[in-house]
Amino acid sequence: MHDFNPLVLLIPFIAGFIGWFTNWLAVKATLYPVEFVGIPPLFGWQGVIPKNAEHMSQSFSVLIRDKLVDMEKIFANIDHDDNEELDKVVEDVAQQIIREFSTNIAPDSWARAREKLREYINMLVRRNVRRVTVDILDRMAKEAGDFIDIGANVREAMLEDRALLGRVLIEIAGPEFKFIERSGLWFGFLFGVIQMGVWIIYPAGWVLPAAGFLVGYITNWLALNLIFEPREPKQIGPFRIQGVFIKRQREVAASFADVIAGRVLNADNMMQHLSEGPNRQRVLDILEGQVEESMKEYERDAMVAMLVSKEKLEEAKADLLDRVRNADMTSNSQIKTFADQSHHIHSQLEANLGALDADEFSGILRPVFQKDEWKLVLAGGVIGTGIGALQVVVLFGGFG
Repeated sequence: MHDFNPLVLLIPFIAGFIGWFTNWLAVKATLYPVEFVGIPPLFGWQGVIPKNAEHMSQSFSVLIRDKLVDMEKIFANIDHDDNEELDKVVEDVAQQIIREFSTNIAPDSWARAREKLREYINMLVRRNVRRVTVDILDRMAKEAGDFIDIGANVREAMLEDRALLGRVLIEIAGPEFKFIERSGLWFGFLFGVIQMGVWIIYPAGWVLPAAGFLVGYITNWLALNLIFEPREPKQIGPFRIQGVFIKRQREVAASFADVIAGRVLNADNMMQHLSEGPNRQRVLDILEGQVEESMKEYERDAMVAMLVSKEKLEEAKADLLDRVRNADMTSNSQIKTFADQSHHIHSQLEANLGALDADEFSGILRPVFQKDEWKLVLAGGVIGTGIGALQVVVLFGGFG
């Protein structure tokens, strides 16, 4: 019988460290580095998430487009009657038109006009601007799904900034990442107690490296799987067990909605999307059509004819159409009113994500680990082996 070596009592604590360190490293290796570091293609590493950003962003975009957000519903609920923002837009545009009318189109006639006629023109312009604005919003709302390719928006945002996907996952799955790290400590310690017992009975040099491999491998594997399994709650004695990510579905839904609605599908990004490429021309077609209709109404009005000739109105229409075509669309208040409806995306995202079944819900995070999970688990085992071998040398005098 060998003399008892008190250093053997350190084995559970070292095993706990192995479990914690390998799991901590697995989390970091999932997120970082954003760009490949090393000698491609075999020597080096790129974070699992940024490496698979294209595949993951595609999965996210399909989920959001097909299951979580209905663009037509979001933009169909614009309230035309009790809408302070719409009222402000109408007033601002009307003031611009009246100012243009009184200073450039017919300044002399306006200066000589009676107060009653000016009041009538003011009323006519405001009524016309409201009708035009409502028509623009309704037309764009009906075609919202065509104007805004929500899947493409999500995919492009995540591919342009590969670190964004990692930040999204940190915000929605921060507690799960912490669970991976901390569970490694406790699982490692428990395995270490068994490991200590084996070492006391059979202190062969290979025991600690082999046990280190098992601790690193199993703690990584357990932590990754206990995030998602079991998907449905299971009663085991007095304990009710469920995957930690699945259990937090309501909380995750709120965080996910915050991030996607706040950083990806926000009003600024919507405005940018509407003002570029084919969408710009489609929006211009709507605006130009409304300018034509609006000017026809002024041409038909007898009171307007008292102030300005038909030729002058034609000149004003040509000038207005030219301004519309050359303007920075991101500053168009009517289009901005439409884009601002995107704030409804948050509530729809949160409600629909919270209502997904367990299989669909786990699909948000599970693919993040699945593709390269074996590498993370195996790396944990290899590092555990190294630390186990180091224990033999430092604590127990080597393999001799």
